[in-house]
Amino acid sequence: MRQRSISAVGVVIVGILPAVMGGPVFAAVFVVLFLMGLQEYNAMAANVGNAPLKTGFVVIPAFALVALVKGGDQAAVGVAAFAVGAPLIWVMFRQDLNQAFVDWALTVGGSFYLGIPLVAAISLRSSDGTISHDWLSNLADSLRFGWDANPRGLAWLLTTLIITWMGDTGAYLVGRTFGKHPMIPRISPKKTIEGLTGGLLCASITGVAGSQLFGLDIPIWAGFVFGLLIGAIGVFGDLVESLLKRQAGVKDSGTLIPGHGGMLDRLDALLFTWTAGWFLSTFIDRWV
Repeated sequence: MRQRSISAVGVVIVGILPAVMGGPVFAAVFVVLFLMGLQEYNAMAANVGNAPLKTGFVVIPAFALVALVKGGDQAAVGVAAFAVGAPLIWVMFRQDLNQAFVDWALTVGGSFYLGIPLVAAISLRSSDGTISHDWLSNLADSLRFGWDANPRGLAWLLTTLIITWMGDTGAYLVGRTFGKHPMIPRISPKKTIEGLTGGLLCASITGVAGSQLFGLDIPIWAGFVFGLLIGAIGVFGDLVESLLKRQAGVKDSGTLIPGHGGMLDRLDALLFTWTAGWFLSTFIDRWV
């Protein structure tokens, strides 16, 4: 338990500090974290097909660079085209065509499974706008080194992050205490409908609390709905990784973090909630 607690604190520090700093620091640190996740994904994928091509190690940093410099649609499509095309060339010219289709799909899947959420996270952190609480604005401003502080982007990123964590924590505690009805036992036997209900409630409350705490100045109902949707999508992301691990025949994605498994075990829900958070926050800021 002590080792697990120490690891949890380390994970929070590694994630939160770069998020507050924003800019190239946030992008660079998270590129490294996501590449660690890709290494774990490739190891799991090798249990399903052959070893995937390493093109994801080029695609993911390229996606991050496009998001950081706001390179536009053409640059993003160019990276996506490389992610799809390069593995096709690889499988087309290799001597052994056994499982070529599967290996290509697994390679492309890994690039997008991790690349798209990274673009979303960087874009969410770079969102323009102000917030009503000076403490967070001053914090973001004090830790930037020449780039835009984007305090509203930080507020949205932290709100999404905390909703994801609290939703997962609420689901675990409620499910462990009251859980009796399995949700999708063929994928994750321990997840229950009671846990899901508790997690969504915690996520909704956190959406309201986070939006107020970080000065987003959105209506209470919007914070509630934002939290509810992020919580639901986080559950889906968690189930997706459970499905991948079950297909690969592994309990954890890796052993990088003592007591917590691998990097993908920490990113599983966030891979989906950061993407959803970017779109939902953009919608709320524009229309609500």
